[in-house]
Amino acid sequence: MKQGGSLDSLTGLRFLAALHVVLFHFGTGCLTWAPEWLYYLVGSGYASVGLFFLLSGFVLAYNYLDVDGRMETRPRAFWSARVARVYPVFLLTFLLSAWPTMHVSLGVNTLPMATAKLGTAGFTTLALLQAWVPKLALYWNPPAWSVSVEAFFYFLFPALARRLVGLKGTRLKAALVGVWVLGLVPPLLYVALRPDGPGPLDVTSGGLWLAALKFNPLLRLPEFLMGVLLGLVFVRERAAAASRPRSGGVMAVAGAALLLVAFMLGGRIPYPLMHNALLAPASALLVYGLARGGGPLGQFLSRPWLVHLGGASYALYLLQYPVSELVIWGAKRADLTSPWGLLGVLLVLVVPASLAVHRWVETPWRSRVKRGLQPWVDGAASPAPARVAPGA
Repeated sequence: MKQGGSLDSLTGLRFLAALHVVLFHFGTGCLTWAPEWLYYLVGSGYASVGLFFLLSGFVLAYNYLDVDGRMETRPRAFWSARVARVYPVFLLTFLLSAWPTMHVSLGVNTLPMATAKLGTAGFTTLALLQAWVPKLALYWNPPAWSVSVEAFFYFLFPALARRLVGLKGTRLKAALVGVWVLGLVPPLLYVALRPDGPGPLDVTSGGLWLAALKFNPLLRLPEFLMGVLLGLVFVRERAAAASRPRSGGVMAVAGAALLLVAFMLGGRIPYPLMHNALLAPASALLVYGLARGGGPLGQFLSRPWLVHLGGASYALYLLQYPVSELVIWGAKRADLTSPWGLLGVLLVLVVPASLAVHRWVETPWRSRVKRGLQPWVDGAASPAPARVAPGA
C-alpha cells in the first residue's frame, strides 16, 4: 500500500483496536462502578480482534493484488515478507512469556506433566499452530492465538487470490454477503445447540466447543475473506479514479458509530456472535470509509503521533501479557492492589515498550529475516515489486 494519504488512517486505527483489546483484558476490573454502557464498551474489546482480521485481508489485497485479482508478487516472496513481518516480535514475546508460563505450569502440575505440557505447547506455539488446538490456544502468551490464525490466512492467500480472477460486479457483491453469512453460521449454531451445556453465555464462559469456535482459523476465515474482497473492490475503484472522499467520510463515521453502539450493547448480544463475524459489516464500513479518505475521522486517525503508535500496535498487542505479568509481580512486592493503579502502571510500561520494540526489533529484523530468506525466494521466478503498506 502506498505510503501517506488517507490510508495512514488505517494504521492509526490499528492502535485504537489494539488498545481496546488491552483495556478489555486489564481495564474491566476498574469499571465495576461504571454505567452499563461504559462497562460493556470496554468489556467488548475482544471483538476488536475481528476488526484486525478484516483489516489484514483488506491491506493484503491492496498491497498484493492487481485490478483483476491476481497476485503482483510470487508466493515465496509474499510468505517471506509475512514471516519477516510477524516472527521477530512473535519470537521475542514468546521468550518473554516463557517464565510466567513455566511458573504457572509447574505450580499446578507434577514436573513430568509440566515438562510434557510445556514442550508440546512451546513447539506448537513456535510453529504458529496453537489456534488449531483449543486447549493450547491461550497456553503461551494468550494474545498470540490470533497470530496463529493470521499465519493460516497468509498460507492460503496466494491460493485464494487465484480464485478472485473474474470475480466482479454482482458476483463480488454476493461473495461479500456470502462470506459474512458463512461466518455467522457457526456462532448461530453454537447459540442454538449449546454443545458445552447450559449456563451463562458471556465473556466468562468456557468449554471446548466454544474455544474451538473462537480460535479455530477456519471459523475465523470469513472475516479475513471479507477484508480481501473489500480490498479488491478498493483496488479497482482507485485504479478507475472513482474514489468519493465525501462518501468515505460518511461511511467511516457510520461504521464507527455502529461499532460503538454494538460495543456498548455487548452484554445484550449473544457472546459468540459478538466474538465471531457479527460486526464485520460495520468494520467493513469503517475500513473502506477510511481508505476513501474518512473525512474528519480519517484526518484524526492520520495524525503522525497516532500513525506512529499504530505502527507499534503489533508489538503492543503481543507485549501486553508478558508486561502485565511483570506488573503483577512488582505489584505484589509493592503492595499495590488498586485496579486503576495496576492499569496505569501497565499502560505506562507497555506503550513505550511497544514503541521501543517496533524501532529496535520489528523494523531492523524485518529486513534481516527477508535477507536470510532470499535464497529460498530466489528459487522462484523474480516477481515485480509489490506496493508497501504502512504496518502491512
